[in-house]
Amino acid sequence: MYQPLLPIVKPLVFEGKSGTLHITHKYNDSARLHVKEGIIEQVETLHLQGKKAAATCARWVNISTSFDEGDQGGYTPDPDIDTNDFLSFLEKSSKNIAIIQKKIGDDQAVFKIDADKLNKAKKLGAEDLKIALLFDGKRTIEEVLAQSEKSELAVLTHTCRLIMAGVAERVKEKKDILSKEEREAILGALDEKLTDLVGPAGAILTEDAFEKIGSEPESFAKSEVGPLFEAIKVMLDDDEKEDFTAWSKQFL
Repeated sequence: MYQPLLPIVKPLVFEGKSGTLHITHKYNDSARLHVKEGIIEQVETLHLQGKKAAATCARWVNISTSFDEGDQGGYTPDPDIDTNDFLSFLEKSSKNIAIIQKKIGDDQAVFKIDADKLNKAKKLGAEDLKIALLFDGKRTIEEVLAQSEKSELAVLTHTCRLIMAGVAERVKEKKDILSKEEREAILGALDEKLTDLVGPAGAILTEDAFEKIGSEPESFAKSEVGPLFEAIKVMLDDDEKEDFTAWSKQFL
């Protein structure tokens, strides 16, 4: 889950603890932070150690931790690791993480980008825009992170900037998505009806209606059947509307 490392590390330093803090990152990594009398002497991840390892785990957000108190030998202290600098970075990042917890919540959240607002946004930088390009209304935060080649903290921070700028909007979770068979039955019948009413342009009406209700055929939900039909109906002539309304009642 999203949580700052600061309230976990700070007491170990201020209380002069000795031992090893184990940090497990959700995304296939872990770290051992060796503390002796309140001083961080060494940090090791699966692939790094020393200052680089410390900088890496300080940017993890989806973590779990445990602390083994006592003398933990078997490591070589790294004089380049500065405990005060490490805490200072965690102090700053904890403020970001508080916003992340409020604005995003979890890594299964899905966001879509408003292209018009993105083009007009004045306070977003190049890195914000790079992250914005990865949101397509389908990818979760976890999937965006995998494609970004950036640290978890960076991706989440840029995402929050996009949200606060009004550019990114969370896609509401649909709990009543129709099965493939149900979707095909409704959309197949709809295609036939619209072809009968307006000819080949029927497919375009359906496409426009999906866009208006903010959905798509692959994730069509039961609760969206009515709104989709209403969005189509307003694009029909009066005599077509009456016919379409009578036909649609079988699916409502």
